[in-house]
Amino acid sequence: MLDRTDVQILSLLQNNAKLTIKELAEAMHLTTSPIFERIKKLEKEGVIDGYVALVNAEKAGKGQIVFCNISMPVYTTENIESFETLVRTMPQVMECYHLAGVVDYQLKVCVKDIKEYDAFLKELAKIQIIKIHSSTVVLHDVKYSTVIPLD
Repeated sequence: MLDRTDVQILSLLQNNAKLTIKELAEAMHLTTSPIFERIKKLEKEGVIDGYVALVNAEKAGKGQIVFCNISMPVYTTENIESFETLVRTMPQVMECYHLAGVVDYQLKVCVKDIKEYDAFLKELAKIQIIKIHSSTVVLHDVKYSTVIPLD
């Protein structure tokens, strides 16, 4: 269970993961030792999964986001595991969610443009255990955040 100090550390790190232990301690009016120990504990327990640089997709030449909805007509454990293993190897797929409802999976795909998405779809269509249900092209971000609300 996260206490107030853990939440404060996580909030600060979510907004700037480059903060040093010293900067965190100063912001929280604590010494560096307890901050260091808390962070190590949060990492060990898997609360902190890792640290990343958030890259601007458009400036990196991959500004087109498309949500691809997929169904699995033959819904077996073997097919589920096979598809999930395969999708983890696809660099264009930023996120993949296994859903309950009309579609079985939703992929967030990041590509240069629609032409690249078309090529991606043609590769996806080769996977015989799935059916591409629909694609939704993103026009622009209204809100994008990686911050998990902690309070």
